[in-house]
Amino acid sequence: MKILFVCTGNTCRSAMAEAAAKGLIARQPEQYKTFQVMSAGVMCAGPSPASPQAVAVAAQNGCDLSQFTAKQITEEMVSQADYVFTMTRSHKRMLDGAVPQYSGKIFLLTAYAAGDPSAPDIPDPFGGSAEEYARCFAVLQENIETVFEKIKKFDAE
Repeated sequence: MKILFVCTGNTCRSAMAEAAAKGLIARQPEQYKTFQVMSAGVMCAGPSPASPQAVAVAAQNGCDLSQFTAKQITEEMVSQADYVFTMTRSHKRMLDGAVPQYSGKIFLLTAYAAGDPSAPDIPDPFGGSAEEYARCFAVLQENIETVFEKIKKFDAE
């Protein structure tokens, strides 16, 4: 099961989502051993590390982003993923427009988790306080746990 998380620059939200997902897989390998996760940005400015605040918040949650490198999303990444989870409706619209043949596997993370298309976007903490990053990480972690359970249940059926 290949899961791709997408945000704008791949230095905050999607990087933290990847770290949170890898942390969940590491904590529950028997449940999620078939899950592979990665992340990318729709407007990545080139290879760069995760933001210092994202690295710090991930570490506080037992996850490691210290060696992370941001990546620009490619059609190949989308084609190889079983699920693509975006942080905002805008990201989803961009991908739906760029690779319409894959729109059936592109979802707003919160909407998929809640089973509600009106679920809120995940706010970008870029340039924000440590508290904003911590809140963002907590929201990501909660949504990812729910999404993983849904995928596992759906996959078992």
